[in-house]
Amino acid sequence: MIFSCPAKPFPPPPKIYGVEWDWTSNGSTKGKRTDGSAQFAEPSPAANNGSGSSPFDNLYPWKDMTKTTRIGGVMVKEPKYWYKWTKTGKKLKLQIADQQVDGFHVDPVNMDRGDGLGELDCSYIGRYHCASGTYKSETNKAQQVDITRSQARSSIHNLGSHIWQMDFAQMWYVNMLFLVEFADWNGERIGRGCSASGSKENNGKTDTMQYHTGTTAASRDSYGFCQYRNIEGWWDNVYDWMDGCYYNSSGLNVIKNPNQFSDSANGVLVGRPTSGYPSDFAIPTQSNLEWALYPTESSGSTTTYVPDGWNFNGGSPCLYHGSDYYHHQNYGPFYVNGYSRSYSDFTIGCRLQERPPKT
Repeated sequence: MIFSCPAKPFPPPPKIYGVEWDWTSNGSTKGKRTDGSAQFAEPSPAANNGSGSSPFDNLYPWKDMTKTTRIGGVMVKEPKYWYKWTKTGKKLKLQIADQQVDGFHVDPVNMDRGDGLGELDCSYIGRYHCASGTYKSETNKAQQVDITRSQARSSIHNLGSHIWQMDFAQMWYVNMLFLVEFADWNGERIGRGCSASGSKENNGKTDTMQYHTGTTAASRDSYGFCQYRNIEGWWDNVYDWMDGCYYNSSGLNVIKNPNQFSDSANGVLVGRPTSGYPSDFAIPTQSNLEWALYPTESSGSTTTYVPDGWNFNGGSPCLYHGSDYYHHQNYGPFYVNGYSRSYSDFTIGCRLQERPPKT
């Protein structure tokens, strides 16, 4: 008698989505879609709290960026994904995969960061800027401002052993998803951000939005409050201090392990950024830092290449990103600058992240 065993189903092949910029002869912010997203239509972010849509809405990892309430307040889930940067001359390509692929790396937030947690399936980022007094991600609260980066670091970590200030890895985690989805370096594809009134307003201005991405303004060419995949204020209201990195005279230093966050030590030097509007980037060669791009040329503008400023000063180690409430167009999701360790300001706030242990 012959017995047959049922065939074991093969896992589905990985899905890869990509975008490539060719800056050989022009400086367009817009790239060309590649791989599985080559024929995708453009996303349609919401305006004036209306409806929106995106061809990525039902695709992993974008679809899993949902709101949830945790110990740190209202958070947005950040599922693990795999990425690959490739550079050939003036061509720069980014690919994101929904599972492991040869030559790809685990995203900078969920990778093994040396903190004893190993590789995570998901992490969380604050939906809102940290609220004044509590440092939690809370709606209808003023933002916590007038604090140094180190004060924000310690106050946020007091919320829990796995809660940390957002860092350089978080900036690139979110921004890489934006780049592949919108195939553009210009955050104004969602909205100008800053503030509708030109003044700082409380968290929660996007709470009434029906769709996870868009602007409260009547059009994307007006100033208003924005959110991307449920993350509010990525370039609105106040800047966020950005941990896990610091400048010194040699350049940009990056810290993977949140337990080692510092304003002046424990980092790995990845390179020396240029200042201005980025028009080319370097992909770091250091292991597990292939995500930590930095500008090597800065000949852009508010309408070309990367239309957000990125400034380097070796004497200003504490980096921050985003935008504040003033109406200006040289800020956005890729804006980076630095101040001294003792600096605090009413336009700079903070945001938390959570790295939960696997259960």
